[in-house]
Amino acid sequence: MPRPLPILFIHGFNGDPGDWTDSGFRQYVIEQGDPSASLELALNAVKGQALDPDLVRQFRYGVAEDGTYNNRGDIPQLAARLAGVGLSDKEMLTSSVDRLSADSVARGGPAGVTLIAHSMGGIISRYYLSRREPDRFGAVYRGHVSRLIQIASPNQGVDLMRLTALAPRGSLSWLFIRLLEKLGLAPALPGDAVEAWEAQFQQMQTAERDAVAPASAGPGSRVLLTDTPVYQQLAPGSPLLTELNQPGTMPAHVECHTFYGDIRVRLVVALRPAGRVLLDHAASFGDMLVPAYSAAEIPGSPATPHPYVAERRIELNLRVAASEPRALADLLPDISHAKLLSNRAVQDAVLALLQ
Repeated sequence: MPRPLPILFIHGFNGDPGDWTDSGFRQYVIEQGDPSASLELALNAVKGQALDPDLVRQFRYGVAEDGTYNNRGDIPQLAARLAGVGLSDKEMLTSSVDRLSADSVARGGPAGVTLIAHSMGGIISRYYLSRREPDRFGAVYRGHVSRLIQIASPNQGVDLMRLTALAPRGSLSWLFIRLLEKLGLAPALPGDAVEAWEAQFQQMQTAERDAVAPASAGPGSRVLLTDTPVYQQLAPGSPLLTELNQPGTMPAHVECHTFYGDIRVRLVVALRPAGRVLLDHAASFGDMLVPAYSAAEIPGSPATPHPYVAERRIELNLRVAASEPRALADLLPDISHAKLLSNRAVQDAVLALLQ
């Protein structure tokens, strides 16, 4: 008999329910079930009891006014679907938390639903969970969620136009390096090398951002990024996030976990053979889209963080003129924003929570 465990997957901005199947996430969770179901299973490395696939559902955002899938819409309006507001019977089956809870109980499972949410889906979930009184859409949280698992959700916002710098501009170290170059005492041109590396990182950031939130859908289409409510709602310090980040907004009975990527680069510029370090600076690129600090915690609420950290060191020695590395693509592991769902380590860690 499959194990009845109610799970609702909620995808992110500009995505669709297929994100969970294309990444293999949903299938893996269902097939593996509860790998810690018994000591015998664990000792023999035997797969645990599979989950009931009818109770592992994928939330749908609905249809926008222009007839397209509404994956760029207003967060409160989307959260109302979790509360079952205005849904048809068919939509209730895929998107209503209360319906999923009732179906689980009917099959002998728990009433508490586990929400597994990627990116903006985590903010939609938090807004829904905060509704003790009906909002303008009539959405109310009725207590049927036991656990929220966020994956790369921007709880403190994300500036989609912000590009992280690899080296601090205006610092004494940076000015000194540039001075050495001008005096001809730094033949390796460390400032130029750092700027070349930084340009590559910014290209990677731009590519990651455009993959998730393209500037437009194509010639003649409406703007998808800056012309949507969510662009303002997910901005750092927005009224919506300010409200959600108040203490006590998250229901105390909901167990929270945050999964996020943190790509760190430590840049060291040194004089050789003297060994004097001119610049030693560590920069965090988050998952190349959402900053690590934004996804690591749920302000005002207890949450268990699950960081996936990859730290790389780039060292530039001034005595070397032509042999410094220039390619940076190999520095980036599979913890970027779009790759977290297909990362097996993330899937295994989420699976371990479903006990």
